[in-house]
Order: sequence, then structure tokens, then C-alpha cells
Amino acid sequence: MKKIKLKYVHIIVIIIGIIFLSLSTFHSSIWFDESYSVAIAKHNFLDIWKITGNDVHPALYYWMLHIVFIIFGNNVIAFRLFSVLAVVILGILGFTHIRKDFGEKVGLLFSFLAYFLPICSTYSGSIRMYSWACLLTCLLCIYAYRFYKELQNNKWQKNLIIFGIFSIACCYIHYYATVTACIVNFILLIYLIKNRKKYKKALYSFLTLALIQIVLYIPWVLYLLKQLNHVENGFWITLGLNTLVEVPSFQFRRELDTVFSFDFKTIIALIASILMYIYVVYCIYKAKKEKEGSLPGKLALLVYISVIGAFLLVSIICPSAVLYSRYLFAITGIYIFAIAFFMAKEKKKWVTITICALILILSTWSNITNILINYDKTNMKQIEYLKENIKPNDIIIYSNIGNGGVIAAFFPENKQYFINLGGWDVIEAYKAYGPGMETVSSHEEAINGYTGRIWLIDSEYPDLYNNFPKDGITLIEGPLKFETKYQDYIYNLFLLEKQ
Repeated sequence: MKKIKLKYVHIIVIIIGIIFLSLSTFHSSIWFDESYSVAIAKHNFLDIWKITGNDVHPALYYWMLHIVFIIFGNNVIAFRLFSVLAVVILGILGFTHIRKDFGEKVGLLFSFLAYFLPICSTYSGSIRMYSWACLLTCLLCIYAYRFYKELQNNKWQKNLIIFGIFSIACCYIHYYATVTACIVNFILLIYLIKNRKKYKKALYSFLTLALIQIVLYIPWVLYLLKQLNHVENGFWITLGLNTLVEVPSFQFRRELDTVFSFDFKTIIALIASILMYIYVVYCIYKAKKEKEGSLPGKLALLVYISVIGAFLLVSIICPSAVLYSRYLFAITGIYIFAIAFFMAKEKKKWVTITICALILILSTWSNITNILINYDKTNMKQIEYLKENIKPNDIIIYSNIGNGGVIAAFFPENKQYFINLGGWDVIEAYKAYGPGMETVSSHEEAINGYTGRIWLIDSEYPDLYNNFPKDGITLIEGPLKFETKYQDYIYNLFLLEKQ
């Protein structure tokens, strides 16, 4: 009877969790990273492969988003709900997979954390690859463990094949997922080599699968090397003291960490994270003392910490860092499982209830903040104004790709120019915004031979307008200032006419 009741509670948690995640997602506001996803989704599969090869992420997510584009068109809400879908499935795994493999309590806690961990309500709705990477790395680990368990009764073949599929999918979704796949493959390989006499056939099959994965990844290797060189020669992410706060507190924070601030919310997130780490360490110690099995939880923590350690090491060696807290969402499913596994061992119900209640409070606070920001009326004012006033033959020019990328995603039919004053190596990567947008190096290059109306998109300061050529050009309107709550973007619009 207790199991039946727990099963119904689990279903209710999933339903409420899905509603909770969805509350903040029905909006069309986007920021630069999301604009890149929206823009590249309209290209065909081959062009996506070529374009993203010159960016900093693999191609699989953009291919998936292109399928959404084929079905729903250039629909921002559809793209956002596609990201939410991955976390919805992640939570359902608690019922369909985790519950079956590790018991009712672990499954229920897994689903609860998948929907109500504070970071989930923010990143589940991001039009990026993070939520799908999170789902795939979790599935990778589930089937790795099932393969390991089924070795005992020689029924491992199916799980090994499924593991291999998710492993190569991880390699093409995000580089944090790639490293996760490498670490999990390595752990399994060490185990099979250590027990090679007992699992000789499985070892040979695993080595064959590893070779297949390598062959399937070879087509991307040249792009990977190019991207590594791109990062080494000046990627924008840097390793600093804020990383020491952002990384450990990530799972309990709300912000998309574009700008770090050590404020009250960050302090609360850091305290909550540290307390959770202390609690998990205590659970591990207690399980060891009471001689309870805790291998699955320990393995999940090992993978999670190893991924962070690998990128920390790379960040120390390379001039520019790739240890970035936002990317940790790619392995959040593994973190969630570890927490759920050890929380399920808690024999005092009041402790479990208290932890879940505090997480729910933080998550509700986070999601209310998201709702207020995401649905703020200021977010789309600049888009609405342009839609009402722009003409088909008008051109758009910007030198800040942040807000310029947003404009490019919403107005792909108008000719646009990004003036690359910093000389960044982005011409090929920014073909995602093409063919409507071109990357040029000067103001003159953008308007040479053109006559007609020009929209200048400036950010907080009108630097683009102040430095723009004035000969033969008339200011019709501007500056028109728009400030958005979503990512705190600022737009200054100028309408010019060139004779």
C-alpha cells in the first residue's frame, strides 16, 4: 500500500513539476545566445554543420532545432518549449528508469529535484543545448550502470548498444557532455579490463563499440581542433575569483550568468550549495559506517566532479577559460541523481521533508523572479516598434552583436550589417544570421553604394551613431531608447536616410 501511495505521489509531483517549469516559458524574449540558436535553426543540415563548426559548440542540437523549425516555423515559443521538453523527460526518467533501478524513494526525489532544483526553472527554458545535454548525459549514465549490472547475468548486449548511442549523441551535443562520455567510457573500460577473464566477450564488444564511436566522431575532429584554437586565441570566457563562487553554487542560483554579482541571492545560493555538499558527505560517511551500498551515488559524484576537474585543469593551462558555470547544466542530471540517491537513505523523515521544503522555497522564489522578468512588458517594445515602422528595403546596422543578434533573429528579411570593430574571428560563425546579415569591418563598407533608410541599433551608449559618417545622411528619428528586463538589454535606435 505504501508503494502504491508513493507511486501516485510521484505522478502528482511530475504533473505539478511540468506545470511549474512551464509557467515562465511562454514568452518571445531572447538574448544573444538564444538569438544564435533561433537564427541558425532556419539553415539546412549541411549548412548548420559548416556554420557551427566555426562557432564553439557541436551541431546536434542545432539539427534538432532545425526539425522544430521545419514543423513550427520561426516560432520562438516553440523553440523554448523544445528545451523545456528535455527537462520534462528528465523528470519522467525518475518514474520510468530511476524508480525501477534504484527504488521508489530515489525515483521520487530524482523527479522532484529535476523540476524544483532552483536552476532548472531558468535553464530548462533557455533556447540552447544545455537541457538536451543534461538529458543525454543522464541517459548515458543510466545505461552505463545498467550495462554494468547486467554483466552479472550475461544480458548486457542491449544496454551496451543503447549506451553507445547516447555516448556518441553526447559527443555531438556539448563539449561538457563529450567529456562526460569520455569519463564514463573510461570507467567502464577500466572495470572490464580489471575483470577481463570474467567478462572477456563484453570487453571485446565494448572495445568494438569504442572504435565505432571514434570513427563516428572523426568527421568533427577538424572542427574541434579549429574551435580549440579559437578558444586558445581569445575566447571571451575568463577564469576568475567569481568562478570559485559560480561553480559550486550553480545548482541553487537563478541567473543566466552573463554578469556576475555577489548579491544576496548569490550568497543564499552559495550557502544552500555548501550545506548540500556537507549533507552528501555526511550521508556517504554514514553509509560507509552502517555498511550500506552507495556505489551508484559515489559513481555519479565521481563523474560530476571529474568533468569539473577536467575543465578546471584546461582552464588553468589555457589563456582563456572553459570552466563556465552555465555549462554545468549539461551534467546537472548526474548531480540530481547523486543528491536523490543519498537523500533516499535518510531514515529521519523530517530531515528529507525539511530539505525538500527549503529547495521548494528557493525554487519558487527563483521561478517567480523568472516570471516577472520574462513577461515584463518592456522586453518586446523595441521589436514591436521596429515591426510597426521598418520597411522592406530598410537596412539595419549594429556594432554590438548582443542586441544586434536579437534584431537579426526577428528581422531576417531585412539586409543587415554587423560592424566588427573588434576584428573578431567570427565571419564564418555569424553566417548563422545570414544571408540577411553580413559581417563587415567598417561603417563605410556597410553603406557603400547604398541609398535609402538606415536603422542604427546602438546599446547603452550611442557610440555607433556618434562615429557614423554624416555626409549626405539625415537623421529622421532618434535616439529612441528601450530598456528590457530580460537580460537587462538596452537599445538606442536611430533612423537615418542616405541620399
